[in-house]
Amino acid sequence: MRTMPMTIAPTRRKTLFVSGMAACLATCALAFVAPARAESGKTTQVIVPYSAGGTTDRIGRLVANSLSQELGEPFVVVNKPGAGGTLGTAEVARAKPDGYTLGVVFDSQAVNQHMFRALSYDTFKSFTYVTLVVSAPHVLVTSKPYASLPALMQAAKARPGTVSFGSTGQGTSNHLYPLLLGNLAHVDLLPVPYQGGGGSFLPDLLSGRYDMASGTLGYFLPYIKDGRLHALATGGVKRSPLLPNVPTVAETYPGFEASSWVGVIAPAGLPKEVADKLRNAIRRAFNAPALKEQLLAEGYDIEVSSSDDFVARVRAESDRLGALIKDKKLGEQ
Repeated sequence: MRTMPMTIAPTRRKTLFVSGMAACLATCALAFVAPARAESGKTTQVIVPYSAGGTTDRIGRLVANSLSQELGEPFVVVNKPGAGGTLGTAEVARAKPDGYTLGVVFDSQAVNQHMFRALSYDTFKSFTYVTLVVSAPHVLVTSKPYASLPALMQAAKARPGTVSFGSTGQGTSNHLYPLLLGNLAHVDLLPVPYQGGGGSFLPDLLSGRYDMASGTLGYFLPYIKDGRLHALATGGVKRSPLLPNVPTVAETYPGFEASSWVGVIAPAGLPKEVADKLRNAIRRAFNAPALKEQLLAEGYDIEVSSSDDFVARVRAESDRLGALIKDKKLGEQ
């Protein structure tokens, strides 16, 4: 006897097709979100666009180590310094958005488009902003006998263009924030830039070759504690618990705020699920008690954030400091 072929009603066929497609998409998405890295043998490259040994490099290595431990996959830091961090950052922009290339950027990410006339990438369109990681308030320090920030500014008013500050290069945060302070105080401060990270920047500050410097609290804290530097003011919105007797700049000049930050970026187009996975792993690691307490003691605040909050932070600083750069005619004209 011949078997009659089974027929499926049109409505039933449509239901089976839709269900099958949904299952396929879910499976494909899962495979993309959590690729078998161990099976593929691929290592995630974490590009730090600065030399080894600095703040960005240190936090970048903590990020890479944390992701390796949290996700059980290899994450390796690769230092690619040059051109104010733009060379390594450009390499992140050119990479495939497959989760195997990340970048660790400093606050210069917000201003480099104002400093360099022709970047090979767009600060906002070329990247996925995965998360902020840490921030640190600046502290204004001196090795000279200025008793307070008002005393320093009074000296600057009395001797226009002679009270100097050191920085690790034009367009860096420790160059721009003193200029911003000078605008608020209506004084003309003299910048002393040290290019390429400034090997003699700190020794010259300690020896009194220039009057003051602004930089992250963690960087200067050991020298403040041993008495070689005097903290005049901090740049946070409130006093630092590490220096509770040191006033903020805003107590004298309302509205002033100065801090640096480090965050993680990826090429534009990174799937949201992958960014979420990375961000959650970083959040777990940096909020673990041992690491969190260590970073807080060094003057850092943990700031693991959403992508939207990270982008908003970069845009706000780009607008604020971009206007200063234009006013001072800095960067490539």
